[in-house]
Amino acid sequence: MNVFVIPSWFPSKDRPLSGTMIKEQIEAFCQYYPSVNMGVSIWGQQEEEYLLWTKDYFRNLKKILAADRAPYHTKLLPNLKVYHSPTFTWSRKFLNGNTRNIFQANIRNLKTFEAEHGPVDLIHAHVGYPAGIIAMQVAEKLQKPFCLTEHMGPFPWKHTTNKKGKLTSYYKAPYLKAAVNIAVSPFQAEMMHRQGIDNIKVIPNFVDEKIFIPAHEKQPEPESYTFFSLSYIAPNKGTDVVVRAAGELLRKYKNVTFRMGGGGPFLQSCQALAAELGIAEHFTWLGDTDRETALQEFQKCDAFVLASQYESMGIVYVEAIACGKPIIATKCGGPEATVTPANGLLVEKDNPTELAQAMEHIMTHRHKYDSDTIREDFLRRFSTQAVVPRLFDLYHEIIQGKNTKA
Repeated sequence: MNVFVIPSWFPSKDRPLSGTMIKEQIEAFCQYYPSVNMGVSIWGQQEEEYLLWTKDYFRNLKKILAADRAPYHTKLLPNLKVYHSPTFTWSRKFLNGNTRNIFQANIRNLKTFEAEHGPVDLIHAHVGYPAGIIAMQVAEKLQKPFCLTEHMGPFPWKHTTNKKGKLTSYYKAPYLKAAVNIAVSPFQAEMMHRQGIDNIKVIPNFVDEKIFIPAHEKQPEPESYTFFSLSYIAPNKGTDVVVRAAGELLRKYKNVTFRMGGGGPFLQSCQALAAELGIAEHFTWLGDTDRETALQEFQKCDAFVLASQYESMGIVYVEAIACGKPIIATKCGGPEATVTPANGLLVEKDNPTELAQAMEHIMTHRHKYDSDTIREDFLRRFSTQAVVPRLFDLYHEIIQGKNTKA
């Protein structure tokens, strides 16, 4: 089986954390099925040197003159390569965002992959825009089936809708033409249904159980309690809600610390809020957090907390339970399918008092949340061994024509 992947996001030297989940899942799939060849198509979508920004004329000219557009590839695994055909991207308001050349770059990547492995059996796009649109165009040109996984949250992205909040025909087209649309949670599937998208299968994002594991040795129960949080620190992630909840919790308990992973535009204001509430000494702000550091933080913490406004699924909650840690999440969509009475608590959005109460409950009932039980639940629902065979079977059905609109 030969699968060609077109991602909207993928780690790059400029944005090493962008699309990390997609990359890790592709790698896990290829390790699980070494007989499947996968190629990933990159056209510079995450490289600053190929992104031309509106009205940034001088820098854009420098980028055009200095750009190296020679194709190349990088080998990640024996059956996995990333194919690069650097191409400029700019706003669709001018010459349709260079989509013609982006399309050709993806065709070039696919043909290079086929020269090494034979015909592509299936194209898999991650996120409707831009990857879904590109996959649709490539699939139509080459008469290949394609499927589309939608990770975007909130869905739909506001820039893809009309004034009534409905997907415009341009952005809706790939969902209508895909052999199958994959939703990463029941909530995401419902959001897609509301946009008139059918032919949806729910297959959750997964985490490699060989990487995200509990700490090797069970540490003795300390007198203090540590909460870990990890996100891009922006208003929709509710970091300020966590800080306010901490302020309430710390009035009663002084032995609590918070380790906050991630950078973002809201970081300084959240730090200022902690200082304003007089609790700054209880917070450690880790900034942008690489994968190794994130794993260590998951393993060392007592519980994970994130008070998002919206999550299509929320992979960080899954990473936490993979490490055997209880989680506290908001009722914001995706987490409702992840949190159970055995692994954590759900609270309302924008409610610091309820969140503080949940934190207190987790702390004072720490023996109720058994690490082995939490880990076993993860293995049953969100591990590579639980999810990847479902994705493989879906690939096979599409290739055999059982789930195609062609």
